[in-house]
Amino acid sequence: MIIPRKFSVVINQIIDLWVPPILRESWLFRAPARFFYRNAPIQIDKLKEHAFEMSDAELRLFYEETTLFVHQGVTDLSPKSAQGVLDAIASGPVLEVGCGHGWLAEQISKKFPVVATDFSLYGSYVSLTHSGFSAVESDIMSLPFSDNSFPTVVCTHTLEHVPDFQRALAELRRVCSEKLIVVVPRQRPYNVTFNPHVHFFPYRWSLLAYTGARQLESLELVGGDWLFIESMTK
Repeated sequence: MIIPRKFSVVINQIIDLWVPPILRESWLFRAPARFFYRNAPIQIDKLKEHAFEMSDAELRLFYEETTLFVHQGVTDLSPKSAQGVLDAIASGPVLEVGCGHGWLAEQISKKFPVVATDFSLYGSYVSLTHSGFSAVESDIMSLPFSDNSFPTVVCTHTLEHVPDFQRALAELRRVCSEKLIVVVPRQRPYNVTFNPHVHFFPYRWSLLAYTGARQLESLELVGGDWLFIESMTK
């Protein structure tokens, strides 16, 4: 079942903001959350308990083994946040980290050369052999590129999944020479969520607490997502 991102943003706001926390953490949400995530090595409502102690191999296994009953189609980006990313790109080549099914990389490739990476090209990700860009299997924690090798680095709906947020962000900054573009969802932290997120950013300052503001070019809420842009030349 596909629920486009623009609708899932509304649903998320309703259950995060309108439902009292005592109900939000109850079996009323735990049971449906488990139903949405099939064959998961760890139940979705228990993932946050274990994520920060899991090895890279265990985390990879979770994403490769888990199947989604409900998902957001070819991209987790809302139309507005996707356009915000595309509008922010001024030069290439572009590195996209955490490319998923390659939808955004394909859009970017209409104007700029693109290298797209994901930590697993397993299963449906094998379809990343598009003519418009090249795909490389690599872990965000150790990108196989030299320092400052891409003028523009894009990473959308990825950092909220990565237990070691600071190390992942440092890698993105390392390979970027001009502009870093990051998108994460606005969401409140609960044990029971309908996604495998382990970091949450309900407020603008929540994201700044993780990233700092020294190189900040802009940070805006666009289409239900935080669009964070850093200038690496500051």
